[in-house]
Parts: sequence; structure tokens; C-alpha cells
Amino acid sequence: MRIGICSDSHDHLPNLRRAMLEFKRRGAEAVIHAGDFVAPFTIDAMKLAGCPLYAVFGNNDGERSGLKERFKEIGELYREPHLYELGGVRIVVMHHPNWIDAFAHTEIADIIVYGHMHEVEIENRPPWIINPGEIFGALSDGPTAVWYDSEIGIPEVIQLRGLPDKE
Repeated sequence: MRIGICSDSHDHLPNLRRAMLEFKRRGAEAVIHAGDFVAPFTIDAMKLAGCPLYAVFGNNDGERSGLKERFKEIGELYREPHLYELGGVRIVVMHHPNWIDAFAHTEIADIIVYGHMHEVEIENRPPWIINPGEIFGALSDGPTAVWYDSEIGIPEVIQLRGLPDKE
């Protein structure tokens, strides 16, 4: 299963488009977003991935009913934490890191994805614990996302700066 992983886009459409186009270029079968889209208009940029999106709300997602309605066009959106099973890969997605230790000490997930911190973190306890950094790119060293191919089994950080934001 080829999965694009991202978080904290905060309405930054050029970087969000860069991430989605890169996921599409790599042949993503699914995209995980760990929250903080902010506004429903970001859904149009997420459609560029060309595959289903699975996500949770973040603390800055104020227009939740609008996001939930628009998300029906591209995938599934829930409150955190939420367990998805994608192609045999069990992924717990949350925005805040509050539940990492609770889930890490169980065998419920192969991957735990979270956001909120705006910094990349990849740790294999197991399970893999992944914070893809931020799509926004202003609070860290730049916009990042993560690529995970279950056949390879090792997450890869994607630097989004300089990638195209148009097809």
C-alpha cells in the first residue's frame, strides 16, 4: 500500500497542491491528513492526489460542518483519534500527540500518525510513529510530508519546497 502522509496545511494552497501532486506522481493509493486543514476550500487542492483521503480534525479546524460535508467528495474525516485499515495496514490517526503512548503499547496499529507539532518525527518502536511535519511550512525548516510504501516498510520524508504546485 502506497500512502502519502501529511498534516497542518493551514490553508496554504500552494504547498498543499505540491504535496498532493507529489503523492499522485508516486502512485499514492491513499492519503492520510492529521488535521488542521482550516477551511473547506482546501478540499479542492486535496482532490489533486487522485486517491481517497483519510483524516481527522485538528484544533484549528473551526468550520467542521463545512469540512465534513466537503470531505465526502474525497474520503473520510473523523474526530481524533481514529483507526483506519488501508490495504492491510492499520493506522491510528490523531492531531494531538496525547494518545501516542496508549496506542504504542498495544498491537492495534502498525503506524501511528499525528500532527500539531509542526516538526517531523519518525520513530520505530514498533509501531512506526510518524509526524509528517507541516504542509504550511512557516513554523519549521520548510514544508514537509511523508511517503510510506508498505512493501518497503520505511517512511521517507518529502521536502516540498521547490516541487511544482500545478499539473
